[in-house]
Amino acid sequence: MTLAVIFIPLIAAFVLLIINDRKLQAAIAFLAAIASFVVSLFLSSALPISRLWIPGFNSYFELNPAGAASVLVLVASLVMIPTVLYASKQIEKNTGNFLALLLFMQAGLNGIFLAKDLVLFYLFWEATLIPSLMMLGIWGRKNRRKAVVKYLIYAVGGSFFMLISILAIKPLAGAASYRFMDLYAVTPKLPVQTQIWLFLGFSAAFLVKQPIFPLHSWLISFNEENHHSGVADVMGTLYKVGAFGFFAWAMPLLPEGAKAVSPFLMVLAAFSAVYAIIAAISQTNLKRALAYASLSHMGIIGVGIFALNLIGSNGAVFLLAAQMLSTGGLFLITGMLYERRKSFDINEYGGIAKSAPMLAAFALFIIFTSIGVPGLANFPGEFMSLMGAFQSNVGATVIAALAVIGAGVFGVNLYQRIFQADETKPLIDLDRLELIVLIPILAGILWLGLAPNLELEKIEIQSRYINPISQTVESNNKAGDSQ
Repeated sequence: MTLAVIFIPLIAAFVLLIINDRKLQAAIAFLAAIASFVVSLFLSSALPISRLWIPGFNSYFELNPAGAASVLVLVASLVMIPTVLYASKQIEKNTGNFLALLLFMQAGLNGIFLAKDLVLFYLFWEATLIPSLMMLGIWGRKNRRKAVVKYLIYAVGGSFFMLISILAIKPLAGAASYRFMDLYAVTPKLPVQTQIWLFLGFSAAFLVKQPIFPLHSWLISFNEENHHSGVADVMGTLYKVGAFGFFAWAMPLLPEGAKAVSPFLMVLAAFSAVYAIIAAISQTNLKRALAYASLSHMGIIGVGIFALNLIGSNGAVFLLAAQMLSTGGLFLITGMLYERRKSFDINEYGGIAKSAPMLAAFALFIIFTSIGVPGLANFPGEFMSLMGAFQSNVGATVIAALAVIGAGVFGVNLYQRIFQADETKPLIDLDRLELIVLIPILAGILWLGLAPNLELEKIEIQSRYINPISQTVESNNKAGDSQ
């Protein structure tokens, strides 16, 4: 079952490359997305896999669904169902190849979440870069080449420094292998200065894929130039895995490095959250506005992760999962709006709630989710991230909280400009397929918003185990009690 969530989309992707019938391609991709989701429902109880993979390198093909991995794979698999379905309709050029890239990327993302060998994690990390570049470069808009170059420079540059850290960490620590458990047994004992340099190497890659200021500008171009349907942007939303890299690898393996560097990263994340939401409010291009709003979410996730405590870590990973639904849903709605008006200029919309009330209702619901309304998916993670941050750095938390206020302003302003005010030109309301596309998004939002404990308990299993700062605090408290 653990292997299935990687191999189902992977095999389906290869099949799509050799089939020419568009209807059959759509059916295969949709069935693969459904099958992956069904399997992911039972992933938390699946058994781990560990096989020696590269003997001379002591690298293992090790996958473990325990903890946050099962939550992130499940939510990503849910989001893939409407994404594949909408892509089948909207991508008219080389549909099968585009669907194959979506599934290749899903397999790689699942591998990132499940990998428990550092070399294997790195290979999945790099593998997901290829389909995201191809979707942008082949199906993107007129300035896609410039966006591809910018994205490639950021991604490859960050990954280069992470590769150096990966190659250095095992021999420096004297670990038996690149498996997480073997590294975890020895790397926390490395000298502080060594840990700091290794942590910075990992940070170079993780901050790009989170992203936060100042390693963020590729994201704006990436979203603006991707295919107008929004499906590639949804995959980009799933691909914001930098925070998970910190959570699952850099912080538990290099606790002293994390303690030294994270206070600076926390301030950067707080600034990023505020800067991005201010930029989002001022945009007239809908895709750019959503790109900046998404960047602000990543800032909130950052202050939770860099707080280095259990509540912050749990909340940040939960928010990472929740924004897959909220931001992904908004990008799909953006594609639906473009399909009707052929423009991303917000000023060309207005008052369309009168002619398209269902579209307006779905958009309002997802906007409410995005701005953190209680009872919906983003709220628990956002609240916990800020609570964790408050325990660590009050000043940075106050700054980050301003972004939450700004998000409310952004959401209300965006809805009013597009769906209220004077109607410019009537639009067709949602059709049957678009309703089917949006319903899984809404179901996922309600599931995470109304029953967050079900997934938070899974995240906390890993968070308690890998969060060294929490263990350090607990041990210091015990030492103080004994004295």
